[in-house]
Amino acid sequence: MEEIIVDDKYKIHFSKKLIDIFKIKPKDRFHINIENKDKIVLEKIKKIKKEKDPLIEIMDSPAHVDIEKIKQINLNALEEELWTT
Repeated sequence: MEEIIVDDKYKIHFSKKLIDIFKIKPKDRFHINIENKDKIVLEKIKKIKKEKDPLIEIMDSPAHVDIEKIKQINLNALEEELWTT
């Protein structure tokens, strides 16, 4: 069992051993559970990865892109065709 000392500003500092074991990083968040008058339990809050929007995902990594074909497309003509149809 590790001993942690509360400093003058009521902050606690984890030992290197605890930081390594629990992979604690700056700005990690914890739930504080008060078991009784003399016992406090800290539980690390797991980070939830945000899912990417499917459209953004497709834009970030398109399935197939042929640069030469893209360069050959006349975008002005394509736009004109879209507006007149």
